[in-house]
Amino acid sequence: MDDAAVATASANCRCSRMVYVGNIAFNATEEEARDACELIGAVLSMRLATDAATGKRKGYAFVEYADDATAQSACRNLQGHLLRGRPLRVGLADSDRARRRKAEHEPVGLEDAIHAASLVSGRPPAPSITRLLATASRHHLRETFESMGAEACKALKEQVPGLAEAMEQVQHLLDMAAADDAAEEARRKKRAASAAEESDDQRAKLRKVEDGGKAAVRPILPCF
Repeated sequence: MDDAAVATASANCRCSRMVYVGNIAFNATEEEARDACELIGAVLSMRLATDAATGKRKGYAFVEYADDATAQSACRNLQGHLLRGRPLRVGLADSDRARRRKAEHEPVGLEDAIHAASLVSGRPPAPSITRLLATASRHHLRETFESMGAEACKALKEQVPGLAEAMEQVQHLLDMAAADDAAEEARRKKRAASAAEESDDQRAKLRKVEDGGKAAVRPILPCF
């Protein structure tokens, strides 16, 4: 990929315009889901996730809006919106990268490399650097970055033009990975807590059924 292609990809980066919409009822049609999303603004594209083997829907979709502001408005105003009786769960697709992140030892990909480049303060890194980082794995970036040491990094930044920006880009990539891991762990704990709460509710209902569904009635003594 040449520099012009990287520049085009950067201009067309959709990471902050893509919205994750979850908890979609399985009996909801694609038109109903799209209509709900268009309550916020025009939908440029919508992809309902399906199982590759069975073709059955997975209950979530990725929706692309025209700009960042509309996507953020969708996150605020569609969250909890009822569709076929189920409250939608909505968030920026970028914040859900952990669900589709490649393995630790596989390339981070051009989308993440471009996003990290957009976070660099000052002069943006050269497209050639972004292309190179896109082919590196999180494991490789972490090992390379940590093995250099603070003093060596400082010296190289002063001697090699553009290295400071490249290293900041690497740091952003590592921060993104760490944020993804933390978010996934938080989701895992939340799912575990919800499952435990649901299990407690089921046990309570079962005890109620076993007791005849009636509270013990105290005998009423006659008054004299």
